Amino acid sequence: MPGAAVPRGRRASYGRGMPEGHLLHHHARRHRAELVGAAEVTSPQGRFDAERVQGRLVDVDVHGKHLFHLWDDGAVVHVHLGKRGLFLEAAPPAAEPRPQVRMRVVGPRLVCDLIAPMVCELTDAGGQSAIVQGLGPDPLRPDADREAALDAIGRTSRAIGTVLLDQSVLAGVGNALRADGLNLAGIHPATPASSLEPSELEHLWDVLTDLMRRSAEDGRIPHTVYRQDRCTRCGTPVVTSDVGGRTAYHCPRHQPVR
Repeated sequence: MPGAAVPRGRRASYGRGMPEGHLLHHHARRHRAELVGAAEVTSPQGRFDAERVQGRLVDVDVHGKHLFHLWDDGAVVHVHLGKRGLFLEAAPPAAEPRPQVRMRVVGPRLVCDLIAPMVCELTDAGGQSAIVQGLGPDPLRPDADREAALDAIGRTSRAIGTVLLDQSVLAGVGNALRADGLNLAGIHPATPASSLEPSELEHLWDVLTDLMRRSAEDGRIPHTVYRQDRCTRCGTPVVTSDVGGRTAYHCPRHQPVR
């Protein structure tokens, strides 16, 4: 909530595994509420050129797994958390930062420390646009082109579980969202995407969008099969396999092989 007290040093990264799109949207909402208006950005670790950022933070944008801090001097700070990145939050006044803090932003109601990101770089609007152009639609964005995404998914014979991890087709879905989204949609991860009916693709989009929206609000995914011994919906033992180079999880009852 805007203006809510923040416990000092609270970890603002939730769940297990690589942060996925829902979590970046969760962070973006919080940063808009608590950091916009910030005029102080530093790099205690010294691995980010924070001195080149001037002015005030005016907005926060996100597309898939990429978060952007927009400053009124035209600077854009691009963050991709990767596997290990996380945000630490505390209420002002700011305590001495940990030495591994890549970037610290001090806002009116929040001190936000970024630790161990895969990417923390300074760019501009053109650089942001170039990054976004390489990504597929993000279901959580109001400008998401649903038809373009479904067309791209339906035209490939690759396994649907492989396609969902392709960020150039659909931005923001990672292994956990893939597993639980396909489970809720009743689709086996090895099913060729081109074999799915248009109505099935539309249902999958709706399921993923709803799952991502709820997960963005809570900061965590309500898992049904991902890293579960049994499907939380029916109790059937979860089966694992390799799909697209990642461990896939499915329930044989809800997701039978076609």
